[in-house]
Parts: sequence; structure tokens; C-alpha cells
Amino acid sequence: MDIPVKKWYEAVQTRYSQQKYLEKPIKPFTLKSLEKTVNQLNEIYPEIRVEIFKKSIKEILPALSGKYGNFTDSPAFMAFIINDNGEHRWSKAGYIGEAAILEATALGLGTCWIGARFVPERSRVRVNLKRGERLVAVSPIGYSSENYNLTRHFISKLFPHRDRINYKDLCPDGYDPDWPGWVKNAIKLGSYAPSRLNRQPWRFYYGDQRLVVDCKGEPSAYKRMECGIALLHLEIGALDGGVKGSVEYGGLGLASFIKED
Repeated sequence: MDIPVKKWYEAVQTRYSQQKYLEKPIKPFTLKSLEKTVNQLNEIYPEIRVEIFKKSIKEILPALSGKYGNFTDSPAFMAFIINDNGEHRWSKAGYIGEAAILEATALGLGTCWIGARFVPERSRVRVNLKRGERLVAVSPIGYSSENYNLTRHFISKLFPHRDRINYKDLCPDGYDPDWPGWVKNAIKLGSYAPSRLNRQPWRFYYGDQRLVVDCKGEPSAYKRMECGIALLHLEIGALDGGVKGSVEYGGLGLASFIKED
């Protein structure tokens, strides 16, 4: 994937989950730019696709099992869809979905990962799923409402990565301060990945020019997705640290970033 490193690195630093949105529509240029990126992302893995709906997030929330807080209407939302025949599909969904989220953030839009089982008959918006496909997550997109819960908003702006496990404690085999700078940068950025109820299931390992992301405990489907999100953060951090490399799924752990020789 061709990653706009500086832009997405900044987006990782500033993104936070938002539930309240202004009613104004997304600017046409902004929406076209996001759609262009989404189309490119949909070419990467045939088993993963992202679709933008110009409908409020509240049109699809009734079709998602569980409770997700008090969302206001948004001008649009993104749906993250997987094909059940795809290998490593959940990790890939997190990786591709987070790319779309970071691009939206870079364009000045608010987002919020919402992962849940989709019940089509409850949806107020038609989602055309192909055979073998299922919708596994959504995110509202729109402009944040600045006049809601200003204290929370202000704190989130100043400290978007508060309440995090120290990134050094996310390395079960130990964190070596003598590791290369790109490794330390990647792990730190990987620790900023979003997860359900802030559970932070990812764990990181480094050796032989390979940075591995794995799951603490049994890797459920959605924990795999969250580790896929962390994988993209690792890659962005590594690239920002000045190295080139590639992503590999499976093998050691759930996935790895491998530095080029």
C-alpha cells in the first residue's frame, strides 16, 4: 500500500473517537478525495472492501448488535465489509479500515470505529452485500460538533492517547532501549491504535528485522481486527523512522512488518 506517511502519522496523533456531529454536509472536494482513497484501498485485498454511504450513522445503528453510546446524525458513514472466504480477513479489515479512517481524519473529518454483528433486516439503509460477504464494522464521518461536552472534547484534543498501557509494557519478551529508532517509533505508534473498550489486545515482538504484532490471549475475530489496526500504525511508524519494508500476515504472530535489507 502506498502510504502518505507524514499525513497519516499526524492523523494517528490527532484522531479520537467522536459521537457528535454537525448536520452540515461534507464538502464535495473532501468527499471526492476520500472516495478516491477508498477506491484505491479496495484494490489491495479482494476479500476486504470499504463503502461510503451518504446517510446518517443512525440509519444503520439499529442493525448493529450491542450498545454504542449516544450518536448524533452524521452526514455520512463508512462500512467495512469482509468476504468470509478470505484468509487473514479480520486482520486485513483492520488494516484497510484504519487506512480509510486515517485518511478521513487527515481531511478534517471525525470518525469512530464501531464493530458489531450486522442484522440486515433492522437496517434503515440498504447495504448490497455480495455472496459470502458480511458487514463487520462502520464509522460515522462528518464534522465534529464543537459545542458538545466541551470538557471531554478539550481533554481529548490535548491528550488523545491517555489511559494507555505504556508501550514498553506491550512487549512481552522485553523492551530494549537499544533497538533501532524505527522499531521504537513503530511500537509507540502501534500502541495508539483504537480498540473496543480500550482493551488494547496487541502485543509486539522484534527480532531479525521483523516487527511482529500478536494478540494477548485468544484472538477473537474483533481482536484480530484491532491487531490489524495496530499493524498499520506499526508500518506508519516504521516508515516515518526512515526504513522501507512490507507487511506479512500469519507466520510469527498475526502479522508482521519486515524491514527491507
